[in-house]
Amino acid sequence: MVKLIEGSAFDVCHARCSYDASKLVYRAKAGKKTVNLLKILISTRCHYDCSYCPNPWRRGIEATPEQIAELFRAMKEKGLVEGAFISSSMSGESHEVMEKILRCGELIREFHRGYLHLKIVPGADREHIKRAVELASRVSINIETTSESRLGELSSVKNLKTDILRRERWIADEVERARKEGLKRGHTTQVIVGLGESDEEIVRVMNEHYEKFGVSRFYLSPFRPVRGTPLESERAERRERVARLYAADALLRLYGYDLKLLSLAIEDGFIRRDPKMAIADAMMDRGIELNPVNLPGIGLKSAQLIEEGYNFIQLKRMGFTLKRTAAYMKGQTRLQDFF
Repeated sequence: MVKLIEGSAFDVCHARCSYDASKLVYRAKAGKKTVNLLKILISTRCHYDCSYCPNPWRRGIEATPEQIAELFRAMKEKGLVEGAFISSSMSGESHEVMEKILRCGELIREFHRGYLHLKIVPGADREHIKRAVELASRVSINIETTSESRLGELSSVKNLKTDILRRERWIADEVERARKEGLKRGHTTQVIVGLGESDEEIVRVMNEHYEKFGVSRFYLSPFRPVRGTPLESERAERRERVARLYAADALLRLYGYDLKLLSLAIEDGFIRRDPKMAIADAMMDRGIELNPVNLPGIGLKSAQLIEEGYNFIQLKRMGFTLKRTAAYMKGQTRLQDFF
């Protein structure tokens, strides 16, 4: 069981998430809250050949859905976890793998009404997707990279258009159906950063998934070479790059930036510094006046307060940090008045 948990931990998707090897717990942060999850693979046996993943290149192991459900029950009773994330390598045909994931989800739902994440595998049947959405708080299918040609270079088995994007459309439809029935459901996807793609490609695909597929989150996993895989000698991706891409994600997802505005932060295909500052500088160079939501150092709450008529001094007294902001405010020449 330990190996199945460890096998799911190599693709940590966010700097705010981590794997606690001592307790075999995946810590995911949602806002100010940290949620402890049992993140586990049903099987690490895999007949795919994805060059970035360790599972196809090792002798795998697997557990039954019953064993995993009982492990989760025991960990939950001890207060170690509050939710579960169930996935699997491709140990068989897609419908066989999905049946095991769904069986595990059904067993967990017999005693757990909290957070449950079920992975949708490439090539999954529509009925399996429908059932997963009925069971799980959140489902996901990973697109892995930015284009069909790039995925073809990484795997001879997966087809982005038919195996993944078609299923993602089905997921979006089923999630929307569930929401109309009053169920709180969401779905996500993920790309691996550092497989030869540009930031411009990632941002374009990110925007497409928010607009076209309505994903709840678009996660970014920095590439890490794994010994024994075809990419073991490649360079690990810098977390600084992933952090800038997550900043771009926030501008799209939370701040209402469109793709055209975000392109102002991209130079020769890459985001080379904080994207909000790069965009603000480019707007000022073009003589465009910044509104509160475009100001570096201003979050959504402080932007709303500015729009309601609060000034810098009042915001500072409320505890907001405005050192990065003052230089972008029209007519602000005496920074000492505010700090």
